[in-house]
Amino acid sequence: MAVDPRKVLPTKINLIRLRREEKVIRRIRGVIEEKRDVLLHYIRTLAGEFNKYQDEVFRNIEKILTEYYKGVAEEGIGRVRGYFSSAPESFRVETGTRVLFAVKAPTFKVVEESIPEPHIPSDASPELLKAYIDMRKFLPSLLKLLELWETIDRLLEELKSTQRLINALDYVILPSYERAIKFIKSVLEERMREDFIRLKLLKRRFEVREETAKVLAIQGESEPTQ
Repeated sequence: MAVDPRKVLPTKINLIRLRREEKVIRRIRGVIEEKRDVLLHYIRTLAGEFNKYQDEVFRNIEKILTEYYKGVAEEGIGRVRGYFSSAPESFRVETGTRVLFAVKAPTFKVVEESIPEPHIPSDASPELLKAYIDMRKFLPSLLKLLELWETIDRLLEELKSTQRLINALDYVILPSYERAIKFIKSVLEERMREDFIRLKLLKRRFEVREETAKVLAIQGESEPTQ
């Protein structure tokens, strides 16, 4: 998209065309710059939300692990392993997408019925049962944190691409147009100066001829008749 001044004919038509194209590119750059500002706004907003969920997730993890280890201390590691041995080791998550300013961001939602349900007897440690219940409640927050992480990552990639495009316009494309326009203007101005000098010389020649013709005419009239 950059213009090579050496390959552009220095004509008025090309000068008009390049000026129009430069104006269009500057308008496009303005739109891209607005997009960059909107992306930065979304990233800052989501970063604040991410920090909030991150603090919540860390607190919940600490709480759940504390409850779990207390339950293990009361029940014994062998019995606890027996409670969880028959339960599935994974659960299902529904994934989707949402469009956030032309960027496809992921969405995650846990499938409640797929969450493993270990066989914990009623006389087991209350701390162990509480850890399991809190973990079920905690999963949506964890998925929300992952969703925000992935969304911010994609927005950052889009921001990098947008900034690279702005840099290309600022440091390559627009300067090439400016150089081409400056080159054509200098050539046309030089031609105008040459034409002006040429016209002055022609005018001076005509004036000299007219003056010579007048002198000859006067001399012819002043000669005596024989």
